[in-house]
Amino acid sequence: MTRSGARPGSSPRRAKPRQAPPPTLSRWRYLLLSLSLLLVPATSEARFGESGASDIGDAITELDVARAEKLLSGVSQDTTGLALERARLSLYVGDCEAASATLATLNGVKDAAPLADLARSCARATAGSVIIEDTARGLWIRLQDGDDRALVPVLSDVAVKARGAIERDLGVVMPRPLRIDVVRDLFSLSAVSGLPLHSAETTGTVAVARWGRVNIISPRAAPGGFPWEDTMAHEITHLAITRATRDQAPLWLQEGLAKRQEIRWRPPHPFDGEPPADDVAREAFLTGQSVGIDHIGPSIAMLPSADAASIAFAEVSSFVEYFIHESGRAALMLLFADLKSLGTENASEALRSVSGYDLTEWVTRWHAHLEDVAAHAAPSAPSSPDDEALRAITEHGMLVGARDRARTVRAGELLYARGAAALAAARFRWALARDPTDPVVRWRLGRSLVAEGESKDLAPLFTSPDGLAMAHAGWFAFQGLVRREKGDPAAKESFDMAVALDPYLEDAACEGAIRIPDDTGATKDTAAPADPAAHALCEAARKIQRD
Repeated sequence: MTRSGARPGSSPRRAKPRQAPPPTLSRWRYLLLSLSLLLVPATSEARFGESGASDIGDAITELDVARAEKLLSGVSQDTTGLALERARLSLYVGDCEAASATLATLNGVKDAAPLADLARSCARATAGSVIIEDTARGLWIRLQDGDDRALVPVLSDVAVKARGAIERDLGVVMPRPLRIDVVRDLFSLSAVSGLPLHSAETTGTVAVARWGRVNIISPRAAPGGFPWEDTMAHEITHLAITRATRDQAPLWLQEGLAKRQEIRWRPPHPFDGEPPADDVAREAFLTGQSVGIDHIGPSIAMLPSADAASIAFAEVSSFVEYFIHESGRAALMLLFADLKSLGTENASEALRSVSGYDLTEWVTRWHAHLEDVAAHAAPSAPSSPDDEALRAITEHGMLVGARDRARTVRAGELLYARGAAALAAARFRWALARDPTDPVVRWRLGRSLVAEGESKDLAPLFTSPDGLAMAHAGWFAFQGLVRREKGDPAAKESFDMAVALDPYLEDAACEGAIRIPDDTGATKDTAAPADPAAHALCEAARKIQRD
């Protein structure tokens, strides 16, 4: 999402023309007169009328909660606008019940109705939640499910590192605390954020930055995991851009920068930048599938399909990276300032102001850049014999081969669960021979080998992620296991990667210390990691029933 919570009934702002000093006064006399006017106490109506509500609204939008609270503390008589801002501030600090109570007094007010619906659904979803405040690190974390408490140490580390990188790269100092809501499912995500449920389901949205908070689904809600750490960094970036531009950044800038910042807070990982955004954007442009930089709509999460969302993310990521490469960080800082004054609808003019080109001209230059990169790209490497074999399987036996392979993998899973590790390993070897790029089958084979007492055969399966079809938490957990047995200090990097993908997978959370089932289906206890935080996460993961 791009907006952290638009003001009800608000309209984009335009820059006010500066007034020159009157010619009859010297500059110093005019300055003294201006200062004297600032020292005159304002009346309650002047300070806290509808214009006062606008000032408070600006403070809230910029995440300056302290300033908004200070302004509201001087209110003697509420207007409708002030009551709306009071409710909005309650949403920003996570007090949905207070927001609902305030809005109940505005029954019948048009602008209050959608806020009231959101406040009520948020209050219901967060009732009984666990709130963890870390004043020293500037974090406020609300867990809809207390069982996610074990994730908090890792989540906190990610949030602090990502916030630091964002402040460094974007020049935006984030206020403390950073507020994060961790919810159980898509229904709850919709309830606390206002994102329509059907939109989240259509595009696969798992997090939203709205109402001054990062709202994210717990990784336990996704059985196969998702890159929740990078998602967290993405959403924190949205809050920072909203603060820097007073929520006036166009969607392409919001999403493009958020994608860029997803990985800049941490060391490089395997599969970063795959598939390349430039390649996806160029292919979409050439085949007529382009969403368009300035035709995304109100949110990528509200596009008609997951494919459209993927293309849109690639396009804005490629475009923003190109703009920053050509114009530099200073131009980006100036663009923030201009957008804050000129508003979203004048984003093209803001671009012209800081760079000399408007949005249309930038898009034209970017398309030319994509075509130029393609023209100078190195030719693809010739296919290897293994590639040819895989292609033959895909082209000539896709239906039967895929069905047989899936059945064999499932048979291996059932055999492993009943303690028949050797029989399970045979099935997994057969399936892996037909698609050596599958990290899930490699991981399942690795589990079977450990259960069979054949750990010596693990290394070839988990040496390098090169050639794998995708990233998988179980594969990286076993890579960490192999590295640790060799005394390789890089083992921690592998375990960290596994947790980043699926922290509630036992293999990832327990750093390879998996429980092995016997022939009755029961499992033998194994030691959890010694570190208290890792130990707690491991125990939490073991409570989750996984197939």
